[in-house]
Amino acid sequence: MKNVLLACAVALLTACQQQKQDELDTIAVAAPGDIVKPLMEDDDSLPEPRRDINWDQIEVFPLSRALINHKVPLFTTRQHLEAAIGKADSIVATASNDVSGSQFAGDFHYFYKDGATFELCRDSLACDEFIFTTGNSLTVDNITLTQNTTWEDIRKIFPRAAIQAENEGRTDVIKLRDSFLKDEDSQVQLYFENGKLARVVNFIPC
Repeated sequence: MKNVLLACAVALLTACQQQKQDELDTIAVAAPGDIVKPLMEDDDSLPEPRRDINWDQIEVFPLSRALINHKVPLFTTRQHLEAAIGKADSIVATASNDVSGSQFAGDFHYFYKDGATFELCRDSLACDEFIFTTGNSLTVDNITLTQNTTWEDIRKIFPRAAIQAENEGRTDVIKLRDSFLKDEDSQVQLYFENGKLARVVNFIPC
């Protein structure tokens, strides 16, 4: 009987030792050439979460108050504009089916000057797109924009709009509100080329 109990004890001990060896064999260890660095407190393995900015929190650029070369508004009469910056390079009639969004309820023509595009209805002009060329500027209050204005310059003036653009992966356009009314969905879009301001678009949704 003692021999039977002794044999069982030996078998049980052998089985436990084999199980422990199997567990050790399954533990992953670094290869001799690997260097395992401890995780430091300053290590940040997770990216900074993107914080989108609501449209009603984006800065306003009141385009209707902007002055060309400190002289004449973007929304003015043909007589005043031509007196300030010269006559149109060309005036082109529009077909109603070619216009997706207009600033005038009636028929109008496109008025082109130095690359800029205006809508001309009777004697009234409204800017669609302003192109920055040498010597041209736009001024609103204490803000002056030129072809030398950089993305970083705009980021200081309109930080929330710039951050939201970067959240969307854009560094070529910044979208601003054109009115303090929260339900307005029209935009002032600042487009950049090679890091510098190239044009301003008065975007009106269809």
